[in-house]
Amino acid sequence: MKHFLPWCGGLATFLLLTVVCLWDHYPPIAGPQPLEVTFPSPLPVGTSEPLIVTGQTGAADYFFVHYVDARSVTFAYDSWGHGGPTSPPVAVTPGQPHVLEIQLPSLAAIPGSPDQPSDHLRVTFDGTTVLDAKVTFFSRRPLHAFFARNPLGGTSCGPEFAGQLRRADGRPLLGNTRAYFTRTERVRAWLWFGRWQLLTSLLLGAAVTWTLRRLSLSTSPLLPLSPARLLPFLRAHRPFFLTAAFCSIAFTAILTSGTFRLIYPETFCNFYDFQALSLLQGRLDVPEEALQEEAFVYAGKIYGYFGPTPALFRLPFVIFGLAFGELSRAAMLLCYAATLVGAYLLLLDASRLLHPNRPRPAAWQTVLFTVHVGLGSTVFFLGSRAYIYHEAILCGIMFALFSCWCSLRHLARPAGRWWLGALALGTLSVHARPPTGLLALTVLGCVAAVHLLRPWFDAEIQNPKSKIQNSLRPLAIGALSVLGVLSFNALSYAKFRTIDGCPLRLNVQYTEDRLDKIDGQQFHAANLPYGLSSYLLHPNVEITRHFPWLYIGPAVQRRAFPQAKIDFPDRALALPFGMTGLFVLATVACAAAAVKPSAARAPILVLWAATVPCSLAMFAAIATSERYTGDFCPFLFCAAAFGLAAPRWYPLTTAALAAATLWACVLTWAVTIHYQGAMVWGVPADVTQSYQQLRQRVDDFFHVRPTLAP
Repeated sequence: MKHFLPWCGGLATFLLLTVVCLWDHYPPIAGPQPLEVTFPSPLPVGTSEPLIVTGQTGAADYFFVHYVDARSVTFAYDSWGHGGPTSPPVAVTPGQPHVLEIQLPSLAAIPGSPDQPSDHLRVTFDGTTVLDAKVTFFSRRPLHAFFARNPLGGTSCGPEFAGQLRRADGRPLLGNTRAYFTRTERVRAWLWFGRWQLLTSLLLGAAVTWTLRRLSLSTSPLLPLSPARLLPFLRAHRPFFLTAAFCSIAFTAILTSGTFRLIYPETFCNFYDFQALSLLQGRLDVPEEALQEEAFVYAGKIYGYFGPTPALFRLPFVIFGLAFGELSRAAMLLCYAATLVGAYLLLLDASRLLHPNRPRPAAWQTVLFTVHVGLGSTVFFLGSRAYIYHEAILCGIMFALFSCWCSLRHLARPAGRWWLGALALGTLSVHARPPTGLLALTVLGCVAAVHLLRPWFDAEIQNPKSKIQNSLRPLAIGALSVLGVLSFNALSYAKFRTIDGCPLRLNVQYTEDRLDKIDGQQFHAANLPYGLSSYLLHPNVEITRHFPWLYIGPAVQRRAFPQAKIDFPDRALALPFGMTGLFVLATVACAAAAVKPSAARAPILVLWAATVPCSLAMFAAIATSERYTGDFCPFLFCAAAFGLAAPRWYPLTTAALAAATLWACVLTWAVTIHYQGAMVWGVPADVTQSYQQLRQRVDDFFHVRPTLAP
């Protein structure tokens, strides 16, 4: 019985998932569909009526009939915002059935389908092809295919077909997809179109079986998550958990504009869902609706320069058809919470390394550090808008932070396998946000360099052969770190046939004139002074009488740097003024700790050395923005953890750090709500209106004229 129960648990998991998948499974309608159509008698000349409508309002496709005269019609296709072809006039007999065979691309375009739909519309009427054209189309939800009805509005056709539409077997079609399939057809189709669901259900069932079997064979009297172990753990780290919970609630409030709706279809947030879908179909291109003005067009296909890491974590949701295009908020909250955990793990390790007799940092250190990371840094600012740009940066920060944690553990324990985690997480960070991944893998490379040099300076190792043997592993780790960075260029080559990760000439926004101004390149050495000023020297903080009183000032003026080739100069807070406490900890406090010999010297020097390539890339880039300051966050968090743990803190310095943390939190909150309410595009109109009303009420309370507000 003991060995039988794990198999029962795995089988039950598989059967439960199968039932859930089949319960509301409606497969794509792929291939030519033979239908029987009977036109009304007499024909309502001059009108248009729907035959098949798919999608949703604003993203719909219409296949409809237009009545030309008493004996002829035309068939037409219209994709919302794109138009479509119309057939020549076709002779019909009102009141008599005709055979209509149609292949409509959007009928097969369901998220989670393992097959790529064709982009050709083909219509055959009574054996004669009347339409055969390449068309644009939108993907649809499984139930959003409507036969003989148009519930989506629009001007293409009327609300309902006055004739009759039937399947080839004679069943009438009127309504959504439920009217098309029988239950048997749904089950049979699931075995093919739902094969990813079937495979995933089998794997999850096997995982449950393996887990239960391992637990049944375990001789440990206590399970890892038993109350006897869990409660003391929670009490020991209570300052962090309480602070992180408060920060996460605040982040969720700003991310959702106070609604706390985490499953929500944000504007420009479905790229990763479409990318996950294309990965399941064995390709890298995505439909036009996934990228809009950020599309890169190569060989007639549309690609994104965004890496696929966030899409990988969409795969289970796409496979099971859950919340397509509605996961950005939830994904960002998960990355945010994980970032707080990663920062705390770094602080724990730094404290244990520098104070072996103290198991964890002081409560005030935990609270101040977590608050600064969570509420006084760019990770909180990224919550101003849940769209692809911010999700990519936050995801990159999170993976880079955990990669650095693993690398620093490998620095302290070179015989272990922490480097594997650092390499994997750093590579994931590269494919989420290249600058953060570059930092993470450079940290691993620098750690490998330290281990590579140690045998040659170790007086106890006299044999050159032993020195060479001890150098092989670090050499291999360093080479793998380089390959991890280059994997981004390899993926770019697979998409664009160039190792340039963002070939601007292929972007739909970049004209020849715009490319000429920057020589078609993303990085220029001439931009280094401009980037240095933007991110380190120019405060760019404006203090006014108008709520919320603190603002990001205008971008650094390009005329002060005539040699710079800047394409997108956006507002940005310099790091010493936007993240004051973290910057001081990562620089001044770390410098004080690195001057004297201590256990902190090696990790601090590694972090400082590793930040050079990433910083130079950011300074040389053709664009600056407040959200790009997030690329510096992994370094600041890692170095600040050692800066906080290394020195001895006195009441005066502690108070100064608390004041710097408070300043960073207030400034970040102010610029975040103003950016969300008055600057960034795609925010719902009610959010911007509520913000403007709040500003008006606060300014009126303090008797401030609103005309001068930024």
